[in-house]
Amino acid sequence: MQKYKYLIFDADHTLYDYIADELQAFRDLYAELGMPVTEELLAFSRHNSEMVWTEAGLYDVHSPKIQASYHALYRSHVKGIFENVFKKFPCEADTEKTGERFLYHLSRQGKLFVGAEQVLSALSKKQGGRYEIVIGTNGLSFIQEGRLRGIRGLVERIFVSQALNAIKPLPAFYHGIFGALNATADECLMIGDSLSSDIAGANAVGMDACWFNPKGVELTGCAKPKYQIARLEEILSIL
Repeated sequence: MQKYKYLIFDADHTLYDYIADELQAFRDLYAELGMPVTEELLAFSRHNSEMVWTEAGLYDVHSPKIQASYHALYRSHVKGIFENVFKKFPCEADTEKTGERFLYHLSRQGKLFVGAEQVLSALSKKQGGRYEIVIGTNGLSFIQEGRLRGIRGLVERIFVSQALNAIKPLPAFYHGIFGALNATADECLMIGDSLSSDIAGANAVGMDACWFNPKGVELTGCAKPKYQIARLEEILSIL
């Protein structure tokens, strides 16, 4: 069995329930604006969030254009969400300022998946475990650092793509982490849900990867995880 020193966890859709966080951010924002927070409004907002993110190309993390502009697009795409929302649910608020307030409210969330904190506690050296826990996540620094505040007592370092000036799956993202930790690829295990960013990125720098696949999606494409788990607790038996 490979002996790892560092476990690098992805954040969203691996440890954190991003959809729950986003929905709560919408609730908090609309309450601030004085809008009735209905299930119809929330569903429409969530649908448009997904649609505008896709239209902006933000899922295409292998595109050089997206890699170069990811963080600017992340910050600006939310304006489009509220342009669509306010057409169906009229509101006088400025869409750009509303987008910024939404990002603020998102930064105040932080809902972990059930069992995530217990798994981190069992593994973390800070709690008597064997491993140094690291977070490696794409996103804007102020949002991710805000959302991750609840697990700071369990992790050694948090690395956000904006601060590293490179997104997963770029090798620069991982090399930035290795350099900061004074670590080598074979000392680290990447654990994440995304084949295209977490697993493919780890493959590109010669690092072992564990694919968190709770929905039982078929493994396709070029990404090659060394391990595959359906529940986070399964990582304990692998390690």
